[in-house]
Amino acid sequence: MMRCLQIAAAALTAWFMLGTPAHAHYRFCNKTSYVLDGAIAFEADGRMKSQGWVRVLPGGCASALDGDIAEQDYFVFARSIDAHVGRVKYFSGNTQFCTLEDDFAIEGADQCALRGYDSADFLRVRTKAGKDWSTTFAEASEYTADQARIAAAQRLLKDNGFALNRIDGIAARNTLRAVEAFQRSANITVTGKIDDKLIDRLIEHAVEEQKAVGLDLCNKTDTLVWAAIGYANGEDDMSSGWVRIEPGNCRKAIKGKLDQAAYYVYAEGVDDAGAIARAGEDAMIWSGNNSFCIKTTRFEIRGRERCAARGFDERGFMRVETGGKPLRRIDFD
Repeated sequence: MMRCLQIAAAALTAWFMLGTPAHAHYRFCNKTSYVLDGAIAFEADGRMKSQGWVRVLPGGCASALDGDIAEQDYFVFARSIDAHVGRVKYFSGNTQFCTLEDDFAIEGADQCALRGYDSADFLRVRTKAGKDWSTTFAEASEYTADQARIAAAQRLLKDNGFALNRIDGIAARNTLRAVEAFQRSANITVTGKIDDKLIDRLIEHAVEEQKAVGLDLCNKTDTLVWAAIGYANGEDDMSSGWVRIEPGNCRKAIKGKLDQAAYYVYAEGVDDAGAIARAGEDAMIWSGNNSFCIKTTRFEIRGRERCAARGFDERGFMRVETGGKPLRRIDFD
């Protein structure tokens, strides 16, 4: 018996399908217009474990965990990949587990930040014992698998700078013309065909596009750095964090072309005990005099007034001028 669970932005639906799986595993399926990276958490040998990432192309499925499925709670999480322009799309719940930016396998779900890990809010899935279980990530558009693949091609074409009016999962003439134009620009055989090979090439080119734009935060120290950013969102100011930056690495805090005159950044270096690290007599804190609200856990906060009254902490962020450039880099050293 194959059991499936679909996760949409605002709804959770379970259904059952007959079938004989080739081998036992927990699968993630993707019926969204986004390329997703997924992670799973579960109990094994009396301890909670989390692991990821598994790449799930739109219209397809991928194995997240091998082995027979127990009658127990599993926890799942997925996010859109960085190649997509705009804010990250999350498919999440309210149970926190530890993660890392790169592939990971972590034991224990407590004190993630103190142990040097990032974290994410996973969605609980109650399974039945059997050989196979599937969780499907979906959008309100309720695409079929084929429509999801077409919608993903449309989204990735837009990520690569091709003009399309809508993302609707319909392979109309404008979409096929854009596919052919991309294939010509990438010096690959012009077929107009939308398949996984095209999606892979679109991802590769979108990743390169993203390297030339956005706000990069780079850690030039020998300790772990956690950073937060502030920015304008319409008439409101927003703050969000935390961005985990390992020594010697960079992370893109804002994707796409920078369209604001300035952004705001706050960062802390932390030692192995999770305390603020020190460089000689100085605390490793990068700050300024522009107040924003923060939390100790992952956050996205609207407004920068009355932080304490709303249950938040307050920190001074430094102002980062963009100078009208599409890419800005900040080094923490």
